[in-house]
Amino acid sequence: MYSSFVKNSIKTMSTFKKMKRFIYISFFSFLSLNAQKSINNTLDELSDKFQTNFFEALEQKGIENYEKAIELLIVCNNLNPNNAAVNFELGKNYYELDRELLAESSFIKADKLKPNNQWVLEGLYNLYRSQNNNFKTIETLQKLNKINQKYSITLVELYYKNNQHNEALVLLNKLDKNGRNKNIEELRNRVYLNGKMFEEQSNYLEKKISDNSATETDYVKLIYAYSKLNSSEKSFDTAVLFSKKLPKSDVAHLSLYKFYMSKKEIDKAITSMNIVLISNSINNSDKLRVINDFLNFTKDNLGYLSKLENAVNLYPNITVSSKMALLYTKIDNEKAKKYISSITNNNATSFNDLKLLGTIYLKENRIEESLKNSEKALSLYPAQPIFYLQLAKAFNKNTKAKKAIESLEFGLDYLIDNPKMETDFYIEMAKAYAMLNDKKNQEKYLQKIKQNNEE
Repeated sequence: MYSSFVKNSIKTMSTFKKMKRFIYISFFSFLSLNAQKSINNTLDELSDKFQTNFFEALEQKGIENYEKAIELLIVCNNLNPNNAAVNFELGKNYYELDRELLAESSFIKADKLKPNNQWVLEGLYNLYRSQNNNFKTIETLQKLNKINQKYSITLVELYYKNNQHNEALVLLNKLDKNGRNKNIEELRNRVYLNGKMFEEQSNYLEKKISDNSATETDYVKLIYAYSKLNSSEKSFDTAVLFSKKLPKSDVAHLSLYKFYMSKKEIDKAITSMNIVLISNSINNSDKLRVINDFLNFTKDNLGYLSKLENAVNLYPNITVSSKMALLYTKIDNEKAKKYISSITNNNATSFNDLKLLGTIYLKENRIEESLKNSEKALSLYPAQPIFYLQLAKAFNKNTKAKKAIESLEFGLDYLIDNPKMETDFYIEMAKAYAMLNDKKNQEKYLQKIKQNNEE
């Protein structure tokens, strides 16, 4: 039993010595990555007291007893002044205790004793970053980046946040020599946009186009950059080139549609619009934006209604259908009914669709449908005065004056800063009281209408 105890003790001591030797190897690797002396020779130069205290300090730091670690490191510092490793460890322990000034002075002393050591500079970098000291953080990162380029992206991002756009681009250009990648390209674009460096961006993207390395996104960015530089012709030429260089891409037609419309080349605009609407690579919000733009154009150019209908068939959308219904109530009730049917079959629930349906039903005197639509709308949007007004109009058309007044009184409680709608409320009030033969209240609301119109 005694023999077993001795063996275990010897084994434990051996493990302890190996651990101690490993820590010292790490320690002297820190002191100099190109050290010429052997580890053993270097160890011999340090006193037993220094070694004992330094090793114990590392252990105390390992169990987060930073105060004790500092005490032991101060002993080491007194025994062996101007030791870079001791000052580095002091800096780390002070940092853990939020003693920032002492941490900084210790790291700076370590850096002077062993200049441009990556670990010391990282300690300073972490300290300055925690203080949001952008100037010193950048200064330290610049030194780190000379040692190891893995810090380049972090440095670019910090330049970006600090609005140092030129410095960011210089570094990005250096990174480009190692090959472009998606993340760097996105960071570059953010720098251009944040710095409003559209001239620089256009020059960079023109070069990519000339060497045939431009992507869809590059063309879109260049079109935007030219638009910010008020070079509409260059934007248009780029969109045309985009469609020729990348004929399988539909994205160019988003810009081409807009340009052709501005040039009054409507047939070409329609061709681009239709490509956009059937594309699988263009999102729904962009499609909706294009078709709504053409719908607004068609309101004043009714000769293009058939082209608009074709577009709507290519991209059916309940919101567009409701606008088409309202448009057709002016010229073709049968087609208006077709679109109304499309909306109701799709069980419209959006505010705008229900509002448009209510307008159409009232215009066509479809009272029952108007009442149902208003009730549905109020169940979904109980604080929207327009639906109380539409309900009241339907009641007035159905000679149910008391119900109309009740709906109007509710709606007025929700009406804020809308004089035009307020006048519409008073008109319906006057109509309802007229039906009830209540001259006093009828006159009261007629006076309110007059006052609103005079203001």
